Amino acid sequence: MMIISVSSGTVYVQSGSDITDCNMKCPEDDVTVELYRLCRGEERTLLENHCHYNVTKSHDSRIRLHTGSGCWKLTHVRRDDSCVYNVWCYDIPEYLISSTEIRVLDPVLISNISSNFSRLYEEVAVSVHFSGEESAVTWEVDGEPLPERYRLIDDNRTLIIPSVQRDDAERRFRVRITN
Repeated sequence: MMIISVSSGTVYVQSGSDITDCNMKCPEDDVTVELYRLCRGEERTLLENHCHYNVTKSHDSRIRLHTGSGCWKLTHVRRDDSCVYNVWCYDIPEYLISSTEIRVLDPVLISNISSNFSRLYEEVAVSVHFSGEESAVTWEVDGEPLPERYRLIDDNRTLIIPSVQRDDAERRFRVRITN
């Protein structure tokens, strides 16, 4: 399990992780601080901190608030938790304390790496097959960027090695997929 501390802006988290932030501490005794989430045009209250009564109310069994620190934690995030999270202070006037977009991504799972059989001086294609949301597929040879004669196709999913040389067989290839 991974705990991700959120901040302003956009935060990417892996499904199944916990997310936490410490922005719901009561700035004054006579206010209410609320955590909302906005998903696909629908706003929903998740957590209320009624400072003047020292009472909290959670609208989701996966979310908790530590009133002393103002830290909240949403556990076991899912894809449908990808939303904009806003913390409002209801005072005169009311104001926005923070706004964070959280995008929950499925982990990348590599299912197969394959290549076609080739003879010396023929072309070889090495392909990686995976599931999940990727943002970058990068290849390395012996820990270095690809030599100029190599090329990538299929959104970097396939590495083409033209005119295979003997030293190509001795090299170590690495593919990295990140999200």
